[in-house]
Amino acid sequence: MHPIIRHTLRLLTLISLLSISSWSIASGPSADTSKPAVTPADPAYIIRTALSKITSFSSHSDKVNPLKLRGFIEKQIIPHFDFDNMSHWITGRYARNMSESDKSDFQRNLRETFLSSLSKHLGSFDAENTRVQFHPARYRGPGEAFVSTSVYRPDTLPVRLDFRMRKVGNDWKIIDVKANGSSAVIYYRRHFLSQLRQYQRDAQRQYRSQNSYPRYYPGN
Repeated sequence: MHPIIRHTLRLLTLISLLSISSWSIASGPSADTSKPAVTPADPAYIIRTALSKITSFSSHSDKVNPLKLRGFIEKQIIPHFDFDNMSHWITGRYARNMSESDKSDFQRNLRETFLSSLSKHLGSFDAENTRVQFHPARYRGPGEAFVSTSVYRPDTLPVRLDFRMRKVGNDWKIIDVKANGSSAVIYYRRHFLSQLRQYQRDAQRQYRSQNSYPRYYPGN
């Protein structure tokens, strides 16, 4: 695997781990007490409240058990991503060549690819030596926000993660993440490009077959 792709997948693992919600921030020396507590209405809530659980899970022996690891990711991480929206942005103009069945199949394929990548690369995450600095959320209207963080590790240069989030009902969900400017949506669009082009070719063949007429030859 190309080093850039491997690094991107590891960043996506970190991105997804930071998206777990429903736990309180652990109190202790590393807790940031200089800023007011983040409420569930804040788009950063699902990211901030993950830190103690990430640390706990990353040091737990269950992370080497493939079934338990997959179950953890599927139940605690995947639900915080809006795959409907992600699929829409990834398919782009190719969506017009896709049936509803094609779109459902593509979304399942995207979800499974995402889940498999996270399961494979979770073992490289080291919560104990990772420090995350949060920046104030930026809003684009009442239903869309951007949450930025800077991630510091002793063995690499700092990484800036920009979470693009959309409000779905009362919950904020992640629809894209940029790692030092590189978009996860763009990465997966390139990953699935051959499949998307196949949808286009299939649609063109179907159109030609439905709109072809028998040739007329004089004397017939």
